[in-house]
Amino acid sequence: MISRFRNKRVCLLVILTVVGLFGSASAQRVDGVNTGFGGGNTITGTVLMPTGERVDRHMSVRLSSMTKGDRMMATDDSGSFAFLGLPGGDYMVAIDKDKDFEPVRQTVTISQTPNGGALSYPMFLRLKFKAGAVPPPVVNPEFANVPPAAMVFYKKAVELAKAGDRKGAIEQLDLATKEHPKFAAAYNDMGVQYLQLKDLAKADDAFKSALNIDGTSFAPLLNHGMTLFDMKNYAESERVCRDVVKAQEKSAVGHYFLGQSLAYQGKFAESQKELVTAITLGGNAMADTLKEAHRLLAIVYSTQGNKKQQAAELEIYLKLAPNTPDAEQLRQLILKLKE
Repeated sequence: MISRFRNKRVCLLVILTVVGLFGSASAQRVDGVNTGFGGGNTITGTVLMPTGERVDRHMSVRLSSMTKGDRMMATDDSGSFAFLGLPGGDYMVAIDKDKDFEPVRQTVTISQTPNGGALSYPMFLRLKFKAGAVPPPVVNPEFANVPPAAMVFYKKAVELAKAGDRKGAIEQLDLATKEHPKFAAAYNDMGVQYLQLKDLAKADDAFKSALNIDGTSFAPLLNHGMTLFDMKNYAESERVCRDVVKAQEKSAVGHYFLGQSLAYQGKFAESQKELVTAITLGGNAMADTLKEAHRLLAIVYSTQGNKKQQAAELEIYLKLAPNTPDAEQLRQLILKLKE
């Protein structure tokens, strides 16, 4: 069971979009809204000002489905949002009731994968001022000392990433860092793009470059820890993820990856504590994202001979992932554990 779990990267795409993709290096995790539509996919997004920077206030975002109805949520204070629990189909994401900006809408089509696996769909919504509206002054300390030429490359990278051109975005981010070598946010976002291309080594180098510039930046610290886990460097991932939860003790994702890193080193008692903390902090909004934590907890309880808790965690897992390829085997295992 643990070898099967090793291949899962449950919430990485979501986290990349929320804490890494062209935003503040100190961005907070956005919990997102569980739509209750009965699926496992996620739409994550970032709202950008007309100038290309993230919005710095909460904004209402509407998700519409012809068959399921509407759901509303507010972005966090760096423009991030996430709609969870989505089945396949067509959706419209819109900001259309703001007094300062023109309505903006974007359609997202979720295609069901052959094996029923969950996917994350990142997107950007770029705002446009209404006629006669006075643009507010842009105050972003992170970009205060960035030369205009470097910002031109950075904003071009935003557009290329939005279009799915990962390599093009990396080229522009590389030019931005050459123009401004202390551009920590550009290094972090470069790492995110390399992760999308499955180049873990270059991704981690980029995250470390960001941390060498500002060791207190949360986003590259979390991304560094997750990347080390994907590289199967569990001891080092544990060390970094301990720094993550020390920096933000309420980071569900930080506790989740710390728990995984501990489990793969056989530190099951500590792993149990961290995984339970992740599930508690994540709540219902992140239940689908953290579903693999329940499966790993079942393994932990198995090592303790706690069949009752093992069965309970597997039952929760199957409720969240009913289409997992080995669902029937897990159901049979639950029956044996209960006997």
